[in-house]
Amino acid sequence: MAYEPHETLPRRLTDPVAWLTTVTSTGRPAPRPIWFVGDGDTLLVFSQPTAVKVKHIEANPLVSVNFNTGAGGGDVLVLSGRAKLVPDIKPSTTPGYLEKYESHYPGIEHDVESFDAMYSQGIRITPDRTWGF
Repeated sequence: MAYEPHETLPRRLTDPVAWLTTVTSTGRPAPRPIWFVGDGDTLLVFSQPTAVKVKHIEANPLVSVNFNTGAGGGDVLVLSGRAKLVPDIKPSTTPGYLEKYESHYPGIEHDVESFDAMYSQGIRITPDRTWGF
């Protein structure tokens, strides 16, 4: 069966934060908040290259992305898929990333150059299932 994205996915791509869950070496889920952009068929995330989530993805590329719910617990969307580490990609040259997040950089004591340097590991998530209500 071909993957069909949930009808709410395009709207949820504007959310500022979602939760990327990787799997540890002992099989435990490890959720982490992420900034992300959609580029059509995939999500792009940037990480510090030495982050634990990168090591988890190297060992097991199966991940999920959970979007925050509404205040009453509705508006649920979960995306499952495969993550792939992407070399030679920068947040500042990824379409939509600066428009979405650059205004937040001063709050985390970064500018474009320092953010690109620190969060230099690209992660591309290709969904194979979404569900929600």
